[in-house]
Amino acid sequence: MGYANATIANAEDYQRVLSTPRPVFLLFVSSHCAACSNAVPLFKRIAGEHPEAVSLVLDCAETPKHPEVTGTPTLLVYLNGLMAEKARGFGPEPEQAQFVEGLFKRYAPH
Repeated sequence: MGYANATIANAEDYQRVLSTPRPVFLLFVSSHCAACSNAVPLFKRIAGEHPEAVSLVLDCAETPKHPEVTGTPTLLVYLNGLMAEKARGFGPEPEQAQFVEGLFKRYAPH
């Protein structure tokens, strides 16, 4: 699948997205977040290398509040509909690519 910019309208949409045997990566961002401007292209590049995963970029202004998202960028990883990991930010800039690649390798190995 790679990645997709997406809009989640309600809790049922969340459940629909999560009801897959494939790993699901949800990156929550906001337009006024400086860190998001770096996180989004990095996430999209790495997600594009993992078509076996469902990877979505969700703008918090267009998506219902998720109880695990208290700031942006936040990446939630789900396996079999259950949250497996939460990352608030990707860490120091020089280590961000390695951090995100590590998450994909751990949860969506080729």
